[in-house]
Amino acid sequence: MMGFAAALYQNLPFPVLIVDAAAHVVSYNDAAARTFGWSKDGQIPSDSPVIDGPDATGLLALHAATGRENAYPFVFRHDNGSRFEATAHVIPVPDETGRARYALLLRSLLSGGSHGEQILLGQRIASALDTMNEGFAIFDQEERLIMFNRSYKERTGVARDAVRVGATLESIARASIRAGMFPGIVEGTPEAEAMVRERLESHRNTDSGGSVFEFGKDRWIRGESHVAETGDIVALRVDISELKRAEAALEEKRRDYLSLLQILPDMILRFDRSLTIRFANDKYAAHVGSTTDELLGRYLPDVACAPEQTADLINIANYTREAPVRSLEVCTEGPDGQEEWMFWTAVAIFDDDGVAEVVSVGRDITEAKRQQHQVEAQTNELRRKNEALDQFTATVSHDLKAPLRHLSMFAEMISEDLHRGEHAELAHYADHVRKSAARMRRIIDSLLEFSQIAYRITTPKPVALSDVVRDALALLETHVQEAGGRVDVAALPEIMGDQELLKRLAQNLIGNALKYRRPGEIPVVRVYCRENEEAVDFIVEDDGIGIDPQHVGRIFEVFQRLHRDETVYQGTGVGLALARRIVESHNGVIALDTTYGPGARFIVTFPQPIKSRGSDRGKPG
Repeated sequence: MMGFAAALYQNLPFPVLIVDAAAHVVSYNDAAARTFGWSKDGQIPSDSPVIDGPDATGLLALHAATGRENAYPFVFRHDNGSRFEATAHVIPVPDETGRARYALLLRSLLSGGSHGEQILLGQRIASALDTMNEGFAIFDQEERLIMFNRSYKERTGVARDAVRVGATLESIARASIRAGMFPGIVEGTPEAEAMVRERLESHRNTDSGGSVFEFGKDRWIRGESHVAETGDIVALRVDISELKRAEAALEEKRRDYLSLLQILPDMILRFDRSLTIRFANDKYAAHVGSTTDELLGRYLPDVACAPEQTADLINIANYTREAPVRSLEVCTEGPDGQEEWMFWTAVAIFDDDGVAEVVSVGRDITEAKRQQHQVEAQTNELRRKNEALDQFTATVSHDLKAPLRHLSMFAEMISEDLHRGEHAELAHYADHVRKSAARMRRIIDSLLEFSQIAYRITTPKPVALSDVVRDALALLETHVQEAGGRVDVAALPEIMGDQELLKRLAQNLIGNALKYRRPGEIPVVRVYCRENEEAVDFIVEDDGIGIDPQHVGRIFEVFQRLHRDETVYQGTGVGLALARRIVESHNGVIALDTTYGPGARFIVTFPQPIKSRGSDRGKPG
């Protein structure tokens, strides 16, 4: 066993010395002989300590006590009298009598050694370091340069001549400033002194993780400093110019992206799985009355527009990998009280844990919705008019045939009597022909009026209902006098509409009230209005014969007469049908109040009062 240990000791590839407490050599292996220039026969060198320095004994005892895993720098004496530096492990190995001895295991040759070994070691280290793209240098504790590679020197640019063994870090920094390697920094200025201090502090602050600085034209260097076991500082210089250019390009694209998102007419919002807002463009921020900076980091339900309506889009559980997209139309009330429609589309982005983020885009479709509603309203109106036209055509066909039949029948009777030479009834027959022709003329005139007057309103204007009723009464003056009646009119508001059409409406309603009076009684007609927040009710009521509620469904149709005997109540049955078409042209509604009696009460509701909202002007008189 002892032979094996001795063989191993002699053949170790690194130098091993056994020294006493005063650093005198007791034993050494072949590698140590080569390093120190001793003979390989084991002859003990001179009695001088192998470690140079006044306190070799104290150093050996101190380093041995700290553990064999650590290596420490020593200055060793070569056999030729030169000095060299190397790191060594110090392991206590007392002799048989207990006297202190130490095994020194040399690990790193820093300088010196045999000429051949020193050259070989230097070549190997330099060759290895020169293959690195990163700049590498070692500074001693006085910040003097003791080793560097080719990349480190190249990183100094035009100041590379200042990089040499023995140069201080400060001298290298000042040479770089002098060569203009720090953009905008001029030698001798306070900025230059500040830059020198910054570089020295960065070098000394080995726990900072490094710093990035601009060096030369469009070049960026990342510098790091690390403390070696010997107390030296290892400096690394990494050229990150390409990375910086890539970052700048990404930043430019990010700004372009943000600019695009800001100028888009759509609202854009991004939130994560915890419903925290991560991005909102100006359009969305303005819509919810905030700013983009204020929205970032906010809890979405606290600031979302119409959170009740958009709950389906906000609910993360609604999104799956199979169906990551959801869409929704949302209607809200705008600042002006008008409806605003938004069409939202949301897309979920997934990670290993599920939904990571949701990106939603909201587009204002208010104008499109209004146009759609207009088209729907026009379509419904067209359908209603077509239905009315069909009914009108059938009614006209029926009502025009009646007087035509009478004309045909009495004309044949006249012809037959003339053929027989009988003339007694000719005058009677002729009177019937005249009355039938007159009725046909009245029907035709009513049809012309019905077809020409309704739906002619184009641009509504403010109209005083009091002026409308006054003009209608002027046209009805003769009827009022013939009936011996009275029309009481209360104060009336203004509405938006067509004055001529409204005059004809009032004329028809008041005229009907005077016509269908009770025999022997003086007719009294009352005209007044009721107003609320939504509409104006224009009311015409009388104490006449009234209308049976069972007929309420057909009294507004063309030629629907409830009284066939025109000798008592004349008319063609067009008046109320015309009244309804005038009211509908004003987006209003006309109805018979079936709860009123005796007599009849017609209520016309206009949806757009412009004055005196919420009041009740009451009945006249």
